Amino acid sequence: MLKIGVIGRSWREGETLPPHVLDTAYAVGKGIAEAGAVLVTGGTGGVMEASSRGAFEAGGLSIGFLPYADTEKANPFVTIAFPTGMGTIRNILTARCCDSLVMIGGGVGTLNEVTIAYDSGVPVVVVEGSTGWADRLRSSIDEGIWMDDRHVVPLSYAADPATAVAAALERALEPRQGSKLSAYTGWAGQ
Repeated sequence: MLKIGVIGRSWREGETLPPHVLDTAYAVGKGIAEAGAVLVTGGTGGVMEASSRGAFEAGGLSIGFLPYADTEKANPFVTIAFPTGMGTIRNILTARCCDSLVMIGGGVGTLNEVTIAYDSGVPVVVVEGSTGWADRLRSSIDEGIWMDDRHVVPLSYAADPATAVAAALERALEPRQGSKLSAYTGWAGQ
């Protein structure tokens, strides 16, 4: 079963995201679920909650890697919540455990997830017109598709939710080519 991540802005106390950003996230989550894939998010509010609601209402499965150590802080549409207690370090889980990611808007935390995904060879589909880094990324990187000169995995762009979901599903099937950095697995991994 494919695992498609949705990354983007959360919300802060007293703040709401623009309706078109939340509508985009909802449609992407719904499309992922309708395609039979699993939605993976950071499990909190904003883009994560809207995409989880879309997946939930389509009868899909959603996983949330929470920054908190308390499952009660998950948004109400997450099917399975992992209370990592890791804060933003949990971005590694979202970025590396998915077959592809869809970026909707986003601040620095979302940008962090994109760089982790890139280094791990996880394809990212950026929904342009969704504010934040999603609208600035193309003009900020090499040839608009490469995060650095290693050319690990090109970023893709979409103008609407349906195109983003289709691209994420297609790109999820690409063989992963990522960093050659090994991970410490301890004695159990030998």
